[in-house]
Amino acid sequence: MRRTLFLVGSLVAALVIAEIGLRVGLGLGTPPLLRADSTVGYVFQANQDLRRFTNRVHINAYHQRSETLLSRPDSTFARILFLGDSVTWGGVLTDQADTIPEEVERRLARHCSQPVEVLNASAGSWSVGNLQAYVEKYGLFESDLVVLQIGTHDLTQPKSTSDVVGRHPSYPNENPTLAIEELVVRYLWPRLRPYLPEVPEAIAKDIGSESGPKDQLARNLEYLRTLVVDMRDAGMPVVILHTPNRDEVVPGGTSEATSYRRRFLRTADSLRVPVLNLASGWKEKQRVPRFYRDFVHFNERGNAAAADTLSEMMRARFEGLCGSATTMISSP
Repeated sequence: MRRTLFLVGSLVAALVIAEIGLRVGLGLGTPPLLRADSTVGYVFQANQDLRRFTNRVHINAYHQRSETLLSRPDSTFARILFLGDSVTWGGVLTDQADTIPEEVERRLARHCSQPVEVLNASAGSWSVGNLQAYVEKYGLFESDLVVLQIGTHDLTQPKSTSDVVGRHPSYPNENPTLAIEELVVRYLWPRLRPYLPEVPEAIAKDIGSESGPKDQLARNLEYLRTLVVDMRDAGMPVVILHTPNRDEVVPGGTSEATSYRRRFLRTADSLRVPVLNLASGWKEKQRVPRFYRDFVHFNERGNAAAADTLSEMMRARFEGLCGSATTMISSP
């Protein structure tokens, strides 16, 4: 009996220590939370400030991974709005300061006579339809320039819906009871499942429609046209940052999306939108494999490399961007 009590006590103590360690050391148990949105599909819940895997994640009042917007009425500064998917958002393995928008902000600030504010409106699995919907609902924040980050995988990706919020482990809308629970459900189980006997899926990750890639590309290009027209009507210039998958740019890599990209680039050209095409600029460069965390997402090196090229392009094409910026306000 005494031995049983000792074993039970040891187990409880080990679980408590593990729970505290996961919470304090890794930030598990408090993931960035999302909420369903009838227009956009889903957005991050407003006003979150947390640490995840030692990296800072701050979500402002407009569901952006950015600081509180500048708002002094007598301030003069340049505002740049990024719209994108998980590449722009950066993920919890990337500190807020190392995301592409933050990297661009620092580079422009070195050369600008006024302060620069770069906003990061993005979320994982957002497609062009979600970007258009975000602008439709929340506006353009009187920005001086808008950057659309559109990846190869976005060209044929349907607009993401709210179906996954609170149902799929990667789209939580509330904190788990335990950090250990999150470790198992969100991180360990998906890696173990391929090695286990098949079991029926309790929850299907159903994002988007059943249309084929060509039909979806056409739909996304219509979203893009609508988005660009809205920005032009608001008098705001726009630039596209096109981000490639890893296998498109590594030496010897191939791409099945070449024909889709050509059509996408022709559409951007017809809209007179400048495109920074990293699929072309990075192709088969020896250092490029070190820019990726996985098949799609950049690591800190990749974010910095993209920001270097993009900030140079922005300074060259938009000479008055931060030399004669107009007064901004914080509300859309």
